[in-house]
Amino acid sequence: MAKRLELRFETGEGKTKVIGIDQPLENLDPLVVQSAMEQIIGQDMFEVEGIKQFTKIKDARYVTRTVEDIIEEA
Repeated sequence: MAKRLELRFETGEGKTKVIGIDQPLENLDPLVVQSAMEQIIGQDMFEVEGIKQFTKIKDARYVTRTVEDIIEEA
């Protein structure tokens, strides 16, 4: 089972942008995650065609995915 942490932000256009982190630490403190996301927004270093890509925190979540092989690599 693969686990991923998704940090989801709102852009200057109101769209959603995601920073995904594979194999994250478990049981992260929500306040620590929020602080990290606020720092990303505060750095103001992501912009595409004049539109800021991370303007507001939308949410953060763990996403778990199960993969079941039918045919494995030879």
